[in-house]
Amino acid sequence: MRVGIWLGEIIKEDIGGGATFQINLLQEIAKIQSNHQFYFFIDYDGDHKKLIKTYDNSLNIINLRKPEQKTKIKFFSKETQNKTKSLNDELQKNKIEFCWIACPSYADINCPYAFTVWDLAHRLHTYFPEVSLSGWKFDDREQFYQRMINKSSYVIIGNKEGAKQVNQFYNYPIERIKTIAMPTPNYVYELKSEDIFIEKNKLIAKQYLFYPAQFWPHKNHIAILNAFKILLQKNENFKNFKIVFTGSNKGNEEYIKEKTREFGLEKFVKFLGFVKKEQIISLYKNAFALVYPSMFGPDNIPPLEAMALNCPVICSNAKGMEEQLQDCALFFNPLDANDLANKILELLNNPQLRDELNLKGAKLAKRVDSKNYVESMLKVIDEFALIRQMWSSDKTYIHP
Repeated sequence: MRVGIWLGEIIKEDIGGGATFQINLLQEIAKIQSNHQFYFFIDYDGDHKKLIKTYDNSLNIINLRKPEQKTKIKFFSKETQNKTKSLNDELQKNKIEFCWIACPSYADINCPYAFTVWDLAHRLHTYFPEVSLSGWKFDDREQFYQRMINKSSYVIIGNKEGAKQVNQFYNYPIERIKTIAMPTPNYVYELKSEDIFIEKNKLIAKQYLFYPAQFWPHKNHIAILNAFKILLQKNENFKNFKIVFTGSNKGNEEYIKEKTREFGLEKFVKFLGFVKKEQIISLYKNAFALVYPSMFGPDNIPPLEAMALNCPVICSNAKGMEEQLQDCALFFNPLDANDLANKILELLNNPQLRDELNLKGAKLAKRVDSKNYVESMLKVIDEFALIRQMWSSDKTYIHP
Protein backbone atom coordinates (compact mmCIF):
# COMPACT_ATOMS: atom_id res chain seq x y z
CA MET A 1 0.00 0.00 0.00
CA ARG A 2 1.22 3.51 -0.78
CA VAL A 3 1.15 5.36 2.52
CA GLY A 4 1.44 9.10 2.98
CA ILE A 5 2.71 10.56 6.24
CA TRP A 6 1.79 14.21 6.78
CA LEU A 7 4.10 15.87 9.31
CA GLY A 8 2.78 19.39 8.85
CA GLU A 9 5.19 22.22 9.48
CA ILE A 10 8.63 21.05 10.53
CA ILE A 11 10.34 23.59 12.77
CA LYS A 12 13.77 24.76 11.59
CA GLU A 13 15.32 24.41 15.02
CA ASP A 14 14.41 21.24 16.82
CA ILE A 15 12.57 22.95 19.66
CA GLY A 16 10.03 21.24 21.86
CA GLY A 17 8.50 17.79 21.95
CA GLY A 18 6.61 18.18 18.67
CA ALA A 19 9.73 18.75 16.60
CA THR A 20 11.55 15.91 18.37
CA PHE A 21 8.64 13.60 17.56
CA GLN A 22 8.73 14.59 13.86
CA ILE A 23 12.46 13.95 13.48
CA ASN A 24 12.18 10.59 15.22
CA LEU A 25 9.52 9.46 12.76
CA LEU A 26 11.68 10.39 9.79
CA GLN A 27 14.58 8.46 11.27
CA GLU A 28 12.67 5.33 12.22
CA ILE A 29 10.57 4.84 9.11
CA ALA A 30 13.70 5.29 7.01
CA LYS A 31 15.06 2.16 8.77
CA ILE A 32 11.95 0.03 8.89
CA GLN A 33 11.35 -3.04 6.71
CA SER A 34 7.83 -3.05 5.30
CA ASN A 35 5.81 -4.06 2.27
CA HIS A 36 4.34 -0.56 2.19
CA GLN A 37 5.84 2.38 0.33
CA PHE A 38 6.06 5.55 2.40
CA TYR A 39 5.89 9.16 1.26
CA PHE A 40 6.54 11.95 3.75
CA PHE A 41 4.67 15.21 3.19
CA ILE A 42 6.15 18.23 4.95
CA ASP A 43 5.92 21.99 5.12
CA TYR A 44 9.50 23.07 5.66
CA ASP A 45 11.26 26.40 5.13
CA GLY A 46 14.75 25.43 6.24
CA ASP A 47 17.76 23.68 4.76
CA HIS A 48 16.36 20.42 3.39
CA LYS A 49 19.85 18.89 3.14
CA LYS A 50 20.32 19.30 6.88
CA LEU A 51 16.89 17.82 7.53
CA ILE A 52 17.39 14.66 5.50
CA LYS A 53 21.15 14.11 5.61
CA THR A 54 20.90 10.99 7.80
CA TYR A 55 18.07 9.29 5.95
CA ASP A 56 18.03 6.51 3.40
CA ASN A 57 18.15 7.75 -0.19
CA SER A 58 15.05 5.78 -1.12
CA LEU A 59 12.89 7.84 1.23
CA ASN A 60 10.30 9.96 -0.57
CA ILE A 61 9.87 13.42 0.92
CA ILE A 62 7.28 15.77 -0.54
CA ASN A 63 7.91 19.39 0.42
CA LEU A 64 4.85 21.58 -0.12
CA ARG A 65 6.85 24.76 0.24
CA LYS A 66 10.05 24.59 -1.84
CA PRO A 67 9.68 23.01 -5.26
CA GLU A 68 13.10 24.24 -6.37
CA GLN A 69 14.98 22.01 -3.95
CA LYS A 70 16.88 19.18 -5.56
CA THR A 71 18.38 16.19 -3.79
CA LYS A 72 19.18 12.51 -4.22
CA ILE A 73 16.13 11.84 -2.13
CA LYS A 74 13.05 12.14 -4.28
CA PHE A 75 11.24 15.43 -3.64
CA PHE A 76 7.75 16.23 -4.84
CA SER A 77 6.30 19.64 -4.17
CA LYS A 78 3.75 22.16 -5.23
CA GLU A 79 4.09 25.63 -3.80
CA THR A 80 0.76 27.24 -3.10
CA GLN A 81 -0.85 29.26 -0.36
CA ASN A 82 -3.56 26.64 -0.13
CA LYS A 83 -1.77 23.83 1.72
CA THR A 84 -4.84 21.61 1.81
CA LYS A 85 -5.26 21.75 -1.97
CA SER A 86 -1.53 21.21 -2.41
CA LEU A 87 -1.54 18.19 -0.12
CA ASN A 88 -4.58 16.68 -1.81
CA ASP A 89 -2.98 17.19 -5.21
CA GLU A 90 0.21 15.44 -4.12
CA LEU A 91 -1.67 12.57 -2.49
CA GLN A 92 -3.57 11.98 -5.71
CA LYS A 93 -0.49 12.43 -7.92
CA ASN A 94 1.42 9.81 -5.95
CA LYS A 95 -1.60 7.48 -5.68
CA ILE A 96 -1.59 7.50 -1.89
CA GLU A 97 -4.06 4.95 -0.56
CA PHE A 98 -3.87 5.79 3.13
CA CYS A 99 -2.45 8.79 4.99
CA TRP A 100 -1.15 9.02 8.54
CA ILE A 101 -1.50 12.56 9.88
CA ALA A 102 1.29 12.06 12.36
CA CYS A 103 1.14 15.47 14.06
CA PRO A 104 -1.94 17.58 14.90
CA SER A 105 -1.84 19.61 11.67
CA TYR A 106 -4.89 20.54 9.61
CA ALA A 107 -5.36 18.44 6.49
CA ASP A 108 -8.82 18.30 4.97
CA ILE A 109 -7.87 15.45 2.67
CA ASN A 110 -9.87 13.14 0.45
CA CYS A 111 -8.15 9.82 1.13
CA PRO A 112 -8.66 7.70 4.28
CA TYR A 113 -6.39 8.68 7.17
CA ALA A 114 -5.29 8.00 10.72
CA PHE A 115 -5.09 11.10 12.90
CA THR A 116 -2.65 11.50 15.80
CA VAL A 117 -3.91 13.41 18.84
CA TRP A 118 -1.35 14.56 21.40
CA ASP A 119 -3.78 16.02 23.90
CA LEU A 120 -7.27 17.49 24.25
CA ALA A 121 -6.27 19.86 27.03
CA HIS A 122 -8.39 22.68 25.62
CA ARG A 123 -11.45 20.67 26.69
CA LEU A 124 -10.09 19.71 30.11
CA HIS A 125 -8.51 23.08 30.96
CA THR A 126 -10.49 25.73 29.11
CA TYR A 127 -9.27 28.43 31.51
CA PHE A 128 -5.65 28.52 30.34
CA PRO A 129 -5.13 31.54 28.06
CA GLU A 130 -2.97 29.62 25.58
CA VAL A 131 -5.91 27.34 24.70
CA SER A 132 -8.68 29.89 24.95
CA LEU A 133 -7.66 33.51 24.42
CA SER A 134 -4.30 33.68 22.68
CA GLY A 135 -2.66 32.02 19.68
CA TRP A 136 -4.65 28.92 18.74
CA LYS A 137 -7.93 29.92 20.38
CA PHE A 138 -10.56 27.58 21.78
CA ASP A 139 -13.09 27.88 18.94
CA ASP A 140 -10.40 27.25 16.32
CA ARG A 141 -9.05 24.26 18.23
CA GLU A 142 -12.50 22.81 18.68
CA GLN A 143 -13.40 23.21 15.02
CA PHE A 144 -10.11 21.55 14.07
CA TYR A 145 -10.52 18.51 16.33
CA GLN A 146 -14.21 18.07 15.51
CA ARG A 147 -13.41 17.97 11.80
CA MET A 148 -10.24 15.88 11.94
CA ILE A 149 -11.37 13.30 14.48
CA ASN A 150 -14.87 12.68 13.16
CA LYS A 151 -13.64 12.12 9.59
CA SER A 152 -10.67 9.91 10.49
CA SER A 153 -10.42 6.16 9.93
CA TYR A 154 -8.44 5.79 13.17
CA VAL A 155 -7.38 8.06 15.99
CA ILE A 156 -3.92 7.50 17.46
CA ILE A 157 -3.22 8.58 21.06
CA GLY A 158 -0.74 7.66 23.78
CA ASN A 159 -2.76 5.76 26.37
CA LYS A 160 -6.17 4.66 27.64
CA GLU A 161 -6.87 7.96 29.40
CA GLY A 162 -6.33 9.77 26.10
CA ALA A 163 -8.60 7.29 24.31
CA LYS A 164 -11.27 7.87 26.93
CA GLN A 165 -11.12 11.62 26.30
CA VAL A 166 -11.41 11.22 22.51
CA ASN A 167 -14.45 8.97 22.99
CA GLN A 168 -16.01 11.25 25.62
CA PHE A 169 -15.54 14.62 23.94
CA TYR A 170 -16.20 13.60 20.31
CA ASN A 171 -18.33 10.47 20.59
CA TYR A 172 -15.79 8.64 18.46
CA PRO A 173 -15.97 4.80 18.34
CA ILE A 174 -13.63 3.44 21.00
CA GLU A 175 -12.70 0.42 18.86
CA ARG A 176 -11.15 2.73 16.25
CA ILE A 177 -8.94 4.52 18.78
CA LYS A 178 -5.45 3.00 18.80
CA THR A 179 -3.27 3.60 21.86
CA ILE A 180 0.45 3.77 21.09
CA ALA A 181 2.73 4.98 23.87
CA MET A 182 4.59 8.23 23.25
CA PRO A 183 8.16 7.29 22.27
CA THR A 184 11.40 8.10 24.04
CA PRO A 185 13.41 10.36 21.68
CA ASN A 186 16.37 8.77 19.92
CA TYR A 187 18.77 11.59 20.73
CA VAL A 188 19.08 10.63 24.41
CA TYR A 189 20.86 7.45 23.34
CA GLU A 190 22.76 8.83 20.36
CA LEU A 191 24.30 12.14 21.46
CA LYS A 192 27.08 12.79 23.98
CA SER A 193 26.54 15.09 26.91
CA GLU A 194 28.27 18.45 27.01
CA ASP A 195 29.39 18.25 30.63
CA ILE A 196 31.40 21.48 30.54
CA PHE A 197 28.00 23.20 30.33
CA ILE A 198 27.33 22.29 33.98
CA GLU A 199 30.59 23.85 35.12
CA LYS A 200 30.08 26.99 33.01
CA ASN A 201 26.73 27.60 34.66
CA LYS A 202 28.16 27.00 38.15
CA LEU A 203 25.91 24.04 38.84
CA ILE A 204 26.82 21.25 41.25
CA ALA A 205 25.89 17.71 40.27
CA LYS A 206 22.85 16.33 42.12
CA GLN A 207 22.16 19.71 43.70
CA TYR A 208 19.64 21.24 41.35
CA LEU A 209 16.06 20.58 40.30
CA PHE A 210 15.60 20.55 36.54
CA TYR A 211 12.56 21.54 34.50
CA PRO A 212 12.85 21.74 30.69
CA ALA A 213 9.63 23.35 29.48
CA GLN A 214 8.61 26.25 27.33
CA PHE A 215 7.07 29.07 29.30
CA TRP A 216 3.36 28.44 28.83
CA PRO A 217 1.08 29.04 31.85
CA HIS A 218 0.00 25.38 31.88
CA LYS A 219 3.60 24.29 32.41
CA ASN A 220 3.10 25.47 35.99
CA HIS A 221 6.63 26.74 36.75
CA ILE A 222 5.16 28.55 39.74
CA ALA A 223 4.63 25.21 41.51
CA ILE A 224 8.40 24.64 41.73
CA LEU A 225 8.99 28.13 43.14
CA ASN A 226 6.30 27.63 45.78
CA ALA A 227 7.66 24.21 46.74
CA PHE A 228 11.22 25.50 46.92
CA LYS A 229 10.21 28.18 49.43
CA ILE A 230 8.88 25.40 51.64
CA LEU A 231 12.01 23.28 51.19
CA LEU A 232 14.27 26.16 52.29
CA GLN A 233 12.33 26.30 55.56
CA LYS A 234 12.30 22.53 56.10
CA ASN A 235 15.84 21.48 55.29
CA GLU A 236 19.18 23.31 55.40
CA ASN A 237 20.51 21.22 52.48
CA PHE A 238 18.37 23.14 50.01
CA LYS A 239 20.30 26.35 50.61
CA ASN A 240 22.94 24.77 48.34
CA PHE A 241 20.40 23.74 45.69
CA LYS A 242 19.37 25.49 42.51
CA ILE A 243 16.36 25.41 40.20
CA VAL A 244 17.18 25.20 36.48
CA PHE A 245 14.59 26.24 33.90
CA THR A 246 15.24 25.77 30.18
CA GLY A 247 12.94 26.51 27.28
CA SER A 248 11.75 29.35 25.08
CA ASN A 249 9.36 32.07 26.15
CA LYS A 250 5.73 31.53 25.17
CA GLY A 251 4.43 34.60 26.99
CA ASN A 252 4.84 33.61 30.64
CA GLU A 253 8.57 33.83 31.31
CA GLU A 254 8.59 37.39 32.63
CA TYR A 255 5.81 36.54 35.08
CA ILE A 256 7.85 33.63 36.46
CA LYS A 257 10.89 35.90 36.75
CA GLU A 258 8.78 38.46 38.62
CA LYS A 259 7.59 35.78 41.02
CA THR A 260 11.18 34.60 41.50
CA ARG A 261 12.15 38.11 42.59
CA GLU A 262 9.02 38.48 44.73
CA PHE A 263 9.80 35.21 46.56
CA GLY A 264 13.43 36.25 47.08
CA LEU A 265 14.71 33.28 45.09
CA GLU A 266 16.88 35.09 42.51
CA LYS A 267 20.10 33.44 43.67
CA PHE A 268 18.51 29.98 43.50
CA VAL A 269 16.93 30.08 40.03
CA LYS A 270 18.69 29.89 36.66
CA PHE A 271 16.83 30.73 33.44
CA LEU A 272 18.98 29.20 30.69
CA GLY A 273 16.62 29.68 27.73
CA PHE A 274 16.99 27.44 24.68
CA VAL A 275 19.83 24.94 25.06
CA LYS A 276 21.25 22.36 22.68
CA LYS A 277 20.38 18.68 23.02
CA GLU A 278 23.91 17.82 24.19
CA GLN A 279 23.45 20.35 26.99
CA ILE A 280 20.00 19.01 27.84
CA ILE A 281 21.51 15.54 28.21
CA SER A 282 24.13 16.89 30.60
CA LEU A 283 21.47 18.72 32.62
CA TYR A 284 19.43 15.52 32.99
CA LYS A 285 22.43 13.39 33.94
CA ASN A 286 23.61 15.76 36.65
CA ALA A 287 20.25 16.84 38.09
CA PHE A 288 18.99 15.77 41.49
CA ALA A 289 15.63 15.15 39.76
CA LEU A 290 13.39 16.19 36.93
CA VAL A 291 10.45 18.04 38.48
CA TYR A 292 7.56 18.03 36.02
CA PRO A 293 4.52 19.99 37.29
CA SER A 294 2.69 20.41 33.95
CA MET A 295 -1.10 20.44 34.08
CA PHE A 296 -1.47 18.73 30.71
CA GLY A 297 -1.52 15.01 29.94
CA PRO A 298 -2.25 12.33 28.90
CA ASP A 299 1.49 11.84 28.27
CA ASN A 300 4.67 13.88 27.93
CA ILE A 301 8.16 13.40 26.49
CA PRO A 302 10.56 14.96 29.08
CA PRO A 303 9.88 12.34 31.79
CA LEU A 304 10.91 9.64 29.30
CA GLU A 305 14.07 11.56 28.40
CA ALA A 306 14.95 11.84 32.09
CA MET A 307 14.35 8.14 32.75
CA ALA A 308 16.53 7.15 29.80
CA LEU A 309 19.36 9.24 31.31
CA ASN A 310 19.06 7.98 34.90
CA CYS A 311 17.45 11.12 36.24
CA PRO A 312 14.69 10.38 38.77
CA VAL A 313 11.29 11.86 37.93
CA ILE A 314 8.90 13.71 40.21
CA CYS A 315 5.80 14.28 38.11
CA SER A 316 2.41 15.92 38.23
CA ASN A 317 -0.52 13.52 38.50
CA ALA A 318 -2.25 15.21 35.56
CA LYS A 319 -4.71 12.85 33.89
CA GLY A 320 -2.86 10.09 32.06
CA MET A 321 0.58 10.70 33.56
CA GLU A 322 0.37 7.90 36.12
CA GLU A 323 -0.72 5.54 33.36
CA GLN A 324 2.20 6.64 31.15
CA LEU A 325 4.94 6.48 33.81
CA GLN A 326 3.49 3.69 36.00
CA ASP A 327 5.58 3.04 39.13
CA CYS A 328 8.68 4.68 37.66
CA ALA A 329 8.07 8.16 39.11
CA LEU A 330 6.90 9.95 42.25
CA PHE A 331 3.60 11.73 41.66
CA PHE A 332 2.20 14.88 43.26
CA ASN A 333 -0.81 17.16 43.05
CA PRO A 334 0.35 20.03 40.81
CA LEU A 335 -1.82 22.47 42.79
CA ASP A 336 -0.32 21.50 46.16
CA ALA A 337 3.14 22.96 46.82
CA ASN A 338 3.44 21.01 50.08
CA ASP A 339 2.84 17.75 48.26
CA LEU A 340 5.61 18.55 45.78
CA ALA A 341 7.99 19.64 48.55
CA ASN A 342 7.35 16.41 50.44
CA LYS A 343 8.07 14.28 47.35
CA ILE A 344 11.39 16.08 46.82
CA LEU A 345 12.27 15.51 50.49
CA GLU A 346 11.28 11.85 50.20
CA LEU A 347 13.73 11.43 47.37
CA LEU A 348 16.46 13.27 49.27
CA ASN A 349 16.04 11.11 52.36
CA ASN A 350 15.82 7.76 50.57
CA PRO A 351 18.78 6.97 48.26
CA GLN A 352 17.43 3.46 47.70
CA LEU A 353 14.21 4.93 46.28
CA ARG A 354 16.29 6.99 43.86
CA ASP A 355 18.07 3.84 42.63
CA GLU A 356 14.77 1.97 42.24
CA LEU A 357 13.19 4.77 40.21
CA ASN A 358 16.22 4.99 37.94
CA LEU A 359 16.25 1.24 37.30
CA LYS A 360 12.53 1.02 36.55
CA GLY A 361 12.55 4.24 34.53
CA ALA A 362 15.41 3.15 32.27
CA LYS A 363 13.53 -0.07 31.43
CA LEU A 364 10.31 1.83 30.67
CA ALA A 365 12.11 4.34 28.43
CA LYS A 366 13.69 1.50 26.43
CA ARG A 367 10.39 -0.33 26.11
CA VAL A 368 8.59 2.64 24.54
CA ASP A 369 11.31 3.72 22.12
CA SER A 370 10.72 5.14 18.65
CA LYS A 371 11.16 1.77 16.96
CA ASN A 372 8.34 0.30 19.04
CA TYR A 373 6.15 3.31 18.20
CA VAL A 374 6.63 2.91 14.45
CA GLU A 375 6.18 -0.87 14.57
CA SER A 376 2.90 -0.40 16.46
CA MET A 377 1.74 2.11 13.86
CA LEU A 378 2.66 -0.33 11.08
CA LYS A 379 0.20 -2.81 12.59
CA VAL A 380 -2.53 -0.17 12.25
CA ILE A 381 -1.52 0.42 8.62
CA ASP A 382 -1.52 -3.35 7.95
CA GLU A 383 -5.00 -3.55 9.44
CA PHE A 384 -6.29 -0.84 7.12
CA ALA A 385 -4.61 -2.44 4.10
CA LEU A 386 -7.14 -5.27 4.38
CA ILE A 387 -9.90 -2.71 4.00
CA ARG A 388 -8.20 -0.60 1.33
CA GLN A 389 -7.88 -3.54 -1.06
CA MET A 390 -11.64 -3.39 -1.60
CA TRP A 391 -11.47 -0.55 -4.17
CA SER A 392 -9.10 0.62 -6.88
CA SER A 393 -5.98 2.66 -6.19
CA ASP A 394 -5.46 3.57 -9.83
CA LYS A 395 -8.68 5.44 -10.47
CA THR A 396 -10.67 7.97 -8.46
CA TYR A 397 -13.83 6.30 -7.26
CA ILE A 398 -16.95 7.80 -8.86
CA HIS A 399 -20.42 6.77 -7.89
CA PRO A 400 -22.38 6.10 -11.09
